[in-house]
Amino acid sequence: MKRFLLVAFSAIILTMTAQAQGNNTRRPHMTPEEFQTKQKEFITQQAELTDKESAAFFPLYFELQSKKHEINRGVWKKARAVHPDERTEEEYNEMIEALADVKIECATLEKEYLAKFKEILPAKKLMRVQMAEDRFQRELLKNIQQGR
Repeated sequence: MKRFLLVAFSAIILTMTAQAQGNNTRRPHMTPEEFQTKQKEFITQQAELTDKESAAFFPLYFELQSKKHEINRGVWKKARAVHPDERTEEEYNEMIEALADVKIECATLEKEYLAKFKEILPAKKLMRVQMAEDRFQRELLKNIQQGR
């Protein structure tokens, strides 16, 4: 779950940083495809995946990421529909409940995909993948903070 929140947070930060920098600085922008490519390369190297393992694993991995993104996108779209200063206490309560439901839904989805991942990779490599995901996100955030 921490990984998921970190990925979501990173995506939000990337978007906000790109928008904030907009016209002020001509920083290179990473497309979603470039992000996936870099993530795949990093995880493949860090988890020591073979070409065969990588070819079987990443389509499922990115499918999971896409589904989680869509789940999150819905709740955040609703959250942005009303300005925070104009929300009622009831609306805030509904948002809090919706966010909790999203976390549960994403955790359930991760558990479902974990079973599929275990058919492709041994547990040791799955653990390496998870550690590599965390490392990738930390490095990404560090690079954003340093303006790279």
